[in-house]
Amino acid sequence: MLRKFFTFSASLIVGLSITATMLSSCGGGEETEAGVKDFEVTTDTIKSQVRINFDMLRVNIPTPGKLSEQLKTSEIKYNKGFLLSTSKGGSFSSNYQKALGLGAFGADLSVAAAYNQSSDALEYLTQIAKLADGLGIGSAFDQEFNKELIASVGKKDTFQIMLDKSFDKAEKNLRSNERVALSVLMVSGGWIESLYTTIESLNTNPNGKEAHKIFKDVSAHCYAFEYVYQLLDEYKSNADCAKLAQELEPFKPALASFSKNSNLGPNDLPKLRETITQLRTKVIG
Repeated sequence: MLRKFFTFSASLIVGLSITATMLSSCGGGEETEAGVKDFEVTTDTIKSQVRINFDMLRVNIPTPGKLSEQLKTSEIKYNKGFLLSTSKGGSFSSNYQKALGLGAFGADLSVAAAYNQSSDALEYLTQIAKLADGLGIGSAFDQEFNKELIASVGKKDTFQIMLDKSFDKAEKNLRSNERVALSVLMVSGGWIESLYTTIESLNTNPNGKEAHKIFKDVSAHCYAFEYVYQLLDEYKSNADCAKLAQELEPFKPALASFSKNSNLGPNDLPKLRETITQLRTKVIG
């Protein structure tokens, strides 16, 4: 699912978008086709229903990579101001904030990379590595990998494969260590940030030639809220998941209305922006 967030051609979902504590069982260092080494053997310990909800997120959340390509086709220019400032990384002190921030920065990393903004991508990758390390899942973003990833910016397929596998590694290790709640928070952060940056970008040229496709993806993105909320509900005994579910609750009616609107378009942007800006501010800051 982070895979989807960061594809960012799979953030959204992405995805993310978004590295792990070493497990007691270690493997022999298999190297993937994208150059990512995974030295850990993981066992997926999550409930079947939770796995289904993660998979449904993959299906229903448009990837950041796809969205970014559509934005460029619509002649919408890159605007770093729409992304979460990397300076906020230092203010994320709790695991709750770090996990949400990691997901959000993963979404922003994919946007920067989609527009071939190498220096900005490096900024976000640096913050991701710091937050991942703080969560005890830093092995997926070591210095060697970071150098390879930044060098692949502009090589869309290679970049996405590497990033997807890295976040997938983080997620699998969190699952194996029975810390799935952190994975859910990371997914949620990427989902919110990708939705926010897409809407803000779309607002600069809502009548572009590919805008109607982006609006459809925004609607699907809003629909994915149902799966995010179901994941949180599965872990409501966890204080952080219960907190996030409570913070998302006031936004359910508006998100449901956007997801059911098959004709979502420019006239809906004011309400969309108001809702998603408030959501992002409340949850991520």
